[in-house]
Amino acid sequence: MTSYDSSSQAKMGAPPDIPPSEQASADVAPPVGITPPQLLAQDAAAGRRGAAWRLLYWIMETFARTKLRTLFLPESGMEPARAEHVLLSGMSDNRPGVRETAAHILGIVGSRAATPQLIAALQDPVPAVKIQAAKALGRVGGSSAVPALLKALPGSDEQMSSQIFTSLVQLGHAAVPALMEASTSNSAWTRWHCLRALGEIGDARALPALVNALEDSDHSVAWVGAKGLVRFGKRGIAPVLRLLTKTEMTPWLVETASYVLSTEYRSNPRLKPYLEPVVQSMRGVAFRVATTNAAHKALTQLIEEGLIKA
Repeated sequence: MTSYDSSSQAKMGAPPDIPPSEQASADVAPPVGITPPQLLAQDAAAGRRGAAWRLLYWIMETFARTKLRTLFLPESGMEPARAEHVLLSGMSDNRPGVRETAAHILGIVGSRAATPQLIAALQDPVPAVKIQAAKALGRVGGSSAVPALLKALPGSDEQMSSQIFTSLVQLGHAAVPALMEASTSNSAWTRWHCLRALGEIGDARALPALVNALEDSDHSVAWVGAKGLVRFGKRGIAPVLRLLTKTEMTPWLVETASYVLSTEYRSNPRLKPYLEPVVQSMRGVAFRVATTNAAHKALTQLIEEGLIKA
């Protein structure tokens, strides 16, 4: 392997020359080609900029991403705290490739200390960095990452919004309170993503938000709420029937509510004698009047016979 010198550094697009006051400590680190990455990491953690640069260059140019994962895992021999220190430094590097790689690996190693920097990286000017930051937050961000992920939704392209959705689902139950709050946003785009995530997570706390979405003013939002409710099975039946007993019926609500009820009784035949009459009343000519009574009757019977919980 060729040795490292100043001319090759210039060709590689290295940072500006190191000030004389730091030159001595930087030169202590041997050339990257003959230095184990663990030693470079130790020197980088000790504050030697030359070693830090050589390590990050080695990360970017020598190894594929799949090999990088093993370098920073505990069993690789590198002390976790040292590896985390180097990666956190990489998040503020002026090269996008370094920031992207650091965010990716911080998510893999599960660095919760990286959450503030990953949140900040959601505003990075480089799309690839933002995507990796959103991906990592889904693994390590916790509830504090949810508002930041939701804030990044408006204006996001399809790839970024898809990654934000995946990360919100990965955060699971911790994301539910913020998702429920944002599900009432003035933005249909935000409501749609929040309700979709709530349906995927499957937390019972989300039932009121999903039921309310059945009559959302935006058709796509109403349908994503209906599809989310179907995932809850019998748990979603009582809230839907209660909605039908107290809400003015509209053609829109007929579509979404009948979809939820008919899907459930098709998968659970025991419920069909109770729910099918409700669906038929919604699809009849006098649906605005007949549905309320049919829903109240079905709800009362199902609870009395122990088929659903009150």
